[in-house]
Amino acid sequence: MSLFFDEYPRQTLIPDPKTMVIDRLLPGIDELLARSWRYFTVAKIGWGLPLLIENQQLRDRVKVYRDKGIDVSNGGTLLELASSKNKVGIVLDHLLQSGFSTIEMSEGVIDISKKEKKTIAEFARQNSMKLHIEVGRKNVGNQLSLEETIDRVNSALDFDPDVVIIEGRETGKSVEIYDSEGHIKWDWVSRIMETFDSSKIMFEAPLEEQQAQLITRIGPSVNLGNISLHSVLPLQSQRMGFRGDTFGGHVSPEIITGSPAAKFVYHIIASHMSIDQGQISRISGLSRRTVQIAIDSLTSQEVIKVANDPRDMRHHIYSVERIS
Repeated sequence: MSLFFDEYPRQTLIPDPKTMVIDRLLPGIDELLARSWRYFTVAKIGWGLPLLIENQQLRDRVKVYRDKGIDVSNGGTLLELASSKNKVGIVLDHLLQSGFSTIEMSEGVIDISKKEKKTIAEFARQNSMKLHIEVGRKNVGNQLSLEETIDRVNSALDFDPDVVIIEGRETGKSVEIYDSEGHIKWDWVSRIMETFDSSKIMFEAPLEEQQAQLITRIGPSVNLGNISLHSVLPLQSQRMGFRGDTFGGHVSPEIITGSPAAKFVYHIIASHMSIDQGQISRISGLSRRTVQIAIDSLTSQEVIKVANDPRDMRHHIYSVERIS
């Protein structure tokens, strides 16, 4: 660790975010891990890849991560495939014997019965494995509505998972919180963050612009998934405010008290030199009343500054002090 880096104690800036990378079983893993293993928490060997290589090769790959204390997960599609062929038990045993420490289940392509979900969840707990549940559809023409997403996250939480993953696919487009251009639908993000414990939610964010925006507007501790192994260090630099998009850092969400909306509004303000209430409402998708309540909370905590708009003295503009 460099002397410069020692001036930035990681845990004070980033309260243990979960970062999930996608492993496509390409060569060169040892060199990548040597540089970046400290900065992600779980590696997902996605799709049906665990079935395509020799058992010993799979065990060796998993061991590389586990020796570093990194969890290893399957992709949810694998268990959907297993369910369609009535082989869930066989695949779960294969993952356990191969050293996987996390089980992921999803309904991206097909629905899985509540009974089978319970079986999968119980298998994970009985074998001291973590449980991830992914919410969202993979077919662009068969997407969930926001209300359906909220309902499915609630249903997923009934199984007491370690984290619920919001589908983002590998493209980051036309799925869940992303539109066809990969832009974030902030009204969706706001609703999800207001409804659920943020520590239980992970957004798949394969594109660096998406990562930067989520970090800027939610905070550096936001849980992110579908990160390329080659992007782990760039992502970490964004979390720590070492890049232009997130330069200067943020007050930790744990320091700011109040509602999730207040924390969300803070990070919108923090991403702008100055911004008025109307702009905050448009960016966040929150009502003006919710924004005003959040602003009042942030003002009372003295984490934002309020000034008159020189173009119209009747309006206020808001800004924050960057941490140094």
